[in-house]
Amino acid sequence: MHFLPYQLPALIVMVASVANAHIIMETPIPYGVANLNSNPLLADGSDFPCKQRDNVYKLPEQKNLMPIGQNQTLSFIGQATHGGGSCQVSLTTDKEPTKDSTWKVIHSIEGGCPSPHPGNLGDDPTGHGTDKFQFAIPQQVPAGDYTLAWTWFNKIGNREMYMNCAPITVTASSQKHKRRVHRHGAAIVHKRQPEPSIHERADALSSLPNMFVANIGNGCSTAQSPSTLAIPQQNLGTSVDHHAPDELVPPVGSCGGGQAAPAVAAEPQAASPPLPASQAPAASPPIASAPASASAQRQVPAASPPAQAPAPPAQAPAQAPAPPAP
Repeated sequence: MHFLPYQLPALIVMVASVANAHIIMETPIPYGVANLNSNPLLADGSDFPCKQRDNVYKLPEQKNLMPIGQNQTLSFIGQATHGGGSCQVSLTTDKEPTKDSTWKVIHSIEGGCPSPHPGNLGDDPTGHGTDKFQFAIPQQVPAGDYTLAWTWFNKIGNREMYMNCAPITVTASSQKHKRRVHRHGAAIVHKRQPEPSIHERADALSSLPNMFVANIGNGCSTAQSPSTLAIPQQNLGTSVDHHAPDELVPPVGSCGGGQAAPAVAAEPQAASPPLPASQAPAASPPIASAPASASAQRQVPAASPPAQAPAPPAQAPAQAPAPPAP
């Protein structure tokens, strides 16, 4: 998707008003841009999902149209990137999601999201410089209206979960709209198929993995800072971008699948302030995002075997008694 600057005036104004800015999703255009702030979800999860607030599901002026199988762009506004981290793109059939909504992952990014830059890119809340990522609606997703979520687990700073949501309309791929030509030259126009019901669309999404959720009072947390989340295998999916050569660290606590390390999650903390730009190296140009190759490997540290108790010290052999004196 491509958007001109004049198409996002409310988004620019809103971001400029945020004093303690991080980043927000620029494309797809999110719900409720007029009062969407860039802070993470609250540590108690009370604003999950989609940063609950007044007019949270107010539709943007322009639709986010996404043909099946066509590359889409995930981009951001802001420069407080906290050293990167891991992100996911997920869908739900609910147009106004609640805490009971089911989210299904269509793309995961491990490392370097929203930027592989060590530290922050700068301190401009309306600035750019983060990487742009490509994803596509899978072929198995039927046409219809959905809510898309971008979620981010930062590498540096407090253990937080960021989440922005956007309304999208999935359309049939362009190839499905082409007219077939009869062998005698007469064009045959096929009637458009009726849009699948919400239940049919939910069934089609059922084979996709559930969205990973942590750091919002659910007993699961990302590992101590600085660390890049290794998204649990059961939440990862098959469309994966390994965007930076970070060592990936599993989450801790009760994360619903046995992937978590046996450690206690940290107490919830206040939102991380952006790292001062002066404490980070100069920003480097964003790296073009590319899909993960078959040779890309997840650098997840293996669990250490339990330590064995030391062997007891060897005892000296017993000596025979001395013979009696004559």
